[in-house]
Amino acid sequence: MKPSIEVAYACLSAIGNSLNLDDMLAEVIETFIAQTGAAGGMFLCTPPASVPLVLLGESFPVPQNLSTDIDGFTLHGAARGYILDVPVGIEHFLFLFSHADTAQTCGEMFVAFRTKLANAIDACRNEKRLRELSGAFEHQIHRNEANEKLMISQSRMAIMGEMIGMIAHQWRQPITIIGLVSSNSILNIQLGEMNEGQLLKDLELIDKQIQFLSQTIDDFRNFFRPNKLPQRISYGELCDEIYSILGKSFESQRIRLNFEGDRSIAFTTYKNELLQVFLNILNNARDAFVENNVPHPEITLELRTQSQKALFLVRDNAGGIPQEILTRIFEPYFSTKDEKHGTGLGLYMSAIIVEKHLGGTIRVSSSPDGSVFALSIPENSAQEVLLVD
Repeated sequence: MKPSIEVAYACLSAIGNSLNLDDMLAEVIETFIAQTGAAGGMFLCTPPASVPLVLLGESFPVPQNLSTDIDGFTLHGAARGYILDVPVGIEHFLFLFSHADTAQTCGEMFVAFRTKLANAIDACRNEKRLRELSGAFEHQIHRNEANEKLMISQSRMAIMGEMIGMIAHQWRQPITIIGLVSSNSILNIQLGEMNEGQLLKDLELIDKQIQFLSQTIDDFRNFFRPNKLPQRISYGELCDEIYSILGKSFESQRIRLNFEGDRSIAFTTYKNELLQVFLNILNNARDAFVENNVPHPEITLELRTQSQKALFLVRDNAGGIPQEILTRIFEPYFSTKDEKHGTGLGLYMSAIIVEKHLGGTIRVSSSPDGSVFALSIPENSAQEVLLVD
């Protein structure tokens, strides 16, 4: 038996569709059983427990001597056939087959997916750890409401949670491409149909996707690197960084993001703190678009200069903010969202950052059409903050 491209694609596509580990493993094992005819399958979690985390189909005993072949797989004889043992790190996927040749060829296919499986398992566990850390951090916030630095950290963590979703969205397509190209190449090699020219094209495509993944990580990592000193940045560079973080996510939600103003204008400021303010405002606008079901959502960021100050205007067409909310919008812990979707710290911390860290001002106005946030900072925030302190 040689697995067809359709079987390989179906098995590959089942990997990483959920960030819940049990659900993700169940989908992988269920798909593999359905596509290959295996009688049963299980995922054996980290030793020393060695307890099946997920078991589907027929039950079968765990082999006494599990495979140590980290690059391959092992077949174990069993009372009802053969057990395919594929190590992933120090854990194992086990499948029961009636025939040795079927188990052998399926093992050759399954090991080609090992890296993607390991990454998907790590992603599930990291997401769980992040939720646990986020929950613990929120508890600490409520115990220290008067601690301004702690509230700033929570605000940034909230953005980080949204950014993880953005990273996942931006990575999904290149990871799928890499998986398909590499799997097709492996199958072509197994079938003796691979030529050097096609292999070179496949490798170049994979390399291009890897460069995109690396650049995405750099963009997000740079945002969370604290600014110890102010730096000179142009409006164009600021716009590019905002788009690199939010652009793809907004495009997927059909939100149009416009930038107006002279891109060459430069100013000295704490870049990441300024970015955090814009991300808070833009993400709030995005939530308002969803809540108000706006058919053609659009946000415009405009830069104007006046008397050695940079004036940023953020306009949206999300339907405006009610007057009773407008007067409280910069208060701590005030939010119109439920606790699951909002801490009430985003705009409060934005005001703290602008006024105390950047030496500027932030105001908001609203009409039935939409809202306008006006953010003014000095062309040299370092000098202004020094005077304020």
